[in-house]
Amino acid sequence: MKFTRDDGENRQAVLHIEVEEDRVEKHLQRAHQKVSARVNIPGFRKGKAPRSIVEQFVGREYLLEEALETLVPEAVGVAVEESDIPSTHTPPLINVVEREPIVKIDATVALPPVAKLGDYKKLKFDDQLEAVTDEQIEEQLTQIQESQATWEPVKRAAKLGDMLTLSTKGLVEGQEFANVDGGDFVVEEGSMNPVPGFSEQLVGLKAEGSKEFDIEIPGDYPNDQFAGKTANFTVEVVEVKKKNLPKITNALAASLGEDFTTAAELRTRISDNLEAQAKDNLRRSLEEKIIDALVEDAEFEVSPMIIEHEAEHVLEDQQRQLAQYNIDLQQYMQGIGKTNEEIVAEAKDSAELRLKRMLVVDTLAEDTDASASDEEVTAEIALMQQMPQYANESLDTDKAREAVQRILRRRSAIDQVIEITHQPKAAKKASAKKSTATKNKTAAKAKAKAKPAAKKKSASTAKAKSTRTAAKSEN
Repeated sequence: MKFTRDDGENRQAVLHIEVEEDRVEKHLQRAHQKVSARVNIPGFRKGKAPRSIVEQFVGREYLLEEALETLVPEAVGVAVEESDIPSTHTPPLINVVEREPIVKIDATVALPPVAKLGDYKKLKFDDQLEAVTDEQIEEQLTQIQESQATWEPVKRAAKLGDMLTLSTKGLVEGQEFANVDGGDFVVEEGSMNPVPGFSEQLVGLKAEGSKEFDIEIPGDYPNDQFAGKTANFTVEVVEVKKKNLPKITNALAASLGEDFTTAAELRTRISDNLEAQAKDNLRRSLEEKIIDALVEDAEFEVSPMIIEHEAEHVLEDQQRQLAQYNIDLQQYMQGIGKTNEEIVAEAKDSAELRLKRMLVVDTLAEDTDASASDEEVTAEIALMQQMPQYANESLDTDKAREAVQRILRRRSAIDQVIEITHQPKAAKKASAKKSTATKNKTAAKAKAKAKPAAKKKSASTAKAKSTRTAAKSEN
């Protein structure tokens, strides 16, 4: 098969292909078999008519068009492979310029995009690592207390934060809106369940008490049948329970199943995990800033064909996400007041930006000679296999290992740029901050000595916020 290659603008090449007669004949024979099997020719059973008869019956042009359906992809694929054009996974644009006497095809092929990076070594970022605060540790401990809380029946009137065992029925213009028989309901301020204001109406009720009340349903309520109407509720309370939060003790810490033996160890783990999260957040923030700067300063050569192809993927992803909520794309466009052209344009912009961001990082990996050893790839795969989304997937394949290696190379390249460009704020400011923190700490100690009860209360509160987070961070 003969072909010539012309490299044009926008990172595209045109292959001018002339298909040899033998290849055309092979596909004409296939076309004859398919056509003869589906048309009724007088005097012949389907699939038994000779090619000459079939050609007379349907015409040479019809048979050739049938042959081109398989001939063209094969011929273009062979030409692309023999031309050594790297794959971009973007289908070529094909034009059959001549059919007789020689089949001639022009195939426009997208070449891999390229990016010329700016001087990224001159970038400077002064972001500081956020210090772990006592408030953060207390918040984590409170979460642990909440997860280990118990509920105790009480005879008093219900308060916010209590749990009520109740039966309730709600009617809107005679139609059933809500119906619960003996369910548990936590009285939370601002709760939207079943409608705003319902939870607050329960405050003050006691066990075996009842109440009837009306609530205006918001106009933006998801169910249009009830939106903007009045719901009439009747409630009968069976039991009122208060929440008991456990103290953070050595016994509670040990019961969390994270190899803790003391509450002090729990606090230390929480602090370590929060510090690790802060470092991870800082790195991700720097990574975003670096990639944004790389994209802004780089010069790109990208085929419009690739952007079009990527935009199709963006739209497919969008449609898949909408389908999870049983929303049609046309309904979505009507809801947000946008035309099909606007949605497509946005998809192209999104695809182009996504492509450029990946391209600058891959170019950076080449520029910095970033690498990842087989051992590092194996270790990363082992970590990924512990994650729920990969638990049932086999990642120990050549394809998976190549993908993980690319991820690690990109990560290594970004780490190298962070090393060059990250210059936290001047040490003077940091030491001044440390000095202030030291003063505050000294003052806090003095205050604690003067008020031991307050200190004891603080320690007790601290005991209960952080096991789930500790475990989650470690994972």
